[in-house]
Order: sequence, then C-alpha cells, then structure tokens
Amino acid sequence: MHIVLLTMSFNFSVAIFYRRLLFLFMLPVLIIGLYLCIDIKVILIEWRIVRLGSVEIYIPLIFDSYGLIFSAAVLFISANVLSFANYYMEGEVFIKRFILLVILFVISINFLIYIPHMMGLLLGWDGLGLVSFVLVIYYQNSKSLAAGIITALSNRVGDVILLLSIG
Repeated sequence: MHIVLLTMSFNFSVAIFYRRLLFLFMLPVLIIGLYLCIDIKVILIEWRIVRLGSVEIYIPLIFDSYGLIFSAAVLFISANVLSFANYYMEGEVFIKRFILLVILFVISINFLIYIPHMMGLLLGWDGLGLVSFVLVIYYQNSKSLAAGIITALSNRVGDVILLLSIG
C-alpha cells in the first residue's frame, strides 16, 4: 500500500502581486475613460490634503478620456513588464528594487497625467527623470552608466525647456 501525499506549494512572487494590482487598476480606468469618451465629459476633483486654520491645501485632479485611456495603456504596459520580469529576472537578487522602480515610474507618469498643477507637473517630471535614470543604470555596468548619463542629460534639457515655458 502506497500513500501519496499531495501538497500544493504556494510560490508568492512580488512581481505577480503588483502585476495583478496594475491589471486591477487598469480595468476601471479604461472603462471610465471609454465612458468619458462617449459622453465627452471631464471630471475635475479638488482634493483637500490639509487644513491648518484658515489655510487649505488642495490638489486638483483632472480625469478626461485621453488621460484615462493613456493611463490605462501605461498600467497595461507596466503590468506586462512586471510579468516578463518575473520570468526573465527569476534569479535576480534585487528584483524587489526593480519592481519598486517600475511602480514609481507608473506613479510619476500618472502625476503628469492627472494633476493639472505646476507643482504636480514638476514633481511628476523630476520623478520620471530620476526613476528613468535609476532604471537605466539598474545593472551597474559601464554601458548602462553611459546610457544613464545620456538619460539624465536629456531630462535636464527637458527641465530647462519646461522652466522656460513656465516663465
């Protein structure tokens, strides 16, 4: 008589968790974007962050069809990057750092999309530049460092153009 013990191994991967989370966010964003595209509407929300006496600090958020569909595309592409990274970078020691950088990249792009405020624009642009630089130099060799320097210089040119357009 043989006894066969069936066990299920639960292999939890951080990349799979964040990939599912990005796909989960992508679906309502895409549905709301398509709805706003049909009705040709724009949703503007002023979110009060803090209130100190008579001083109130608001962050405006704008949701239009183009922004929501673009954000859904960014979420879809980022979820697929995390999906492929789970397989291609399977033995990587610092996979959690890579995943965190991809999530920060998505957050920076969404700052650029949803916040129609100069401070949000500058934070999103500088966050995007910094995260892009760190993603490019992820493997820390001479070729990636050279490409990272080019990325940083390109973003600084964009900073100058952005500040000149503000001025």
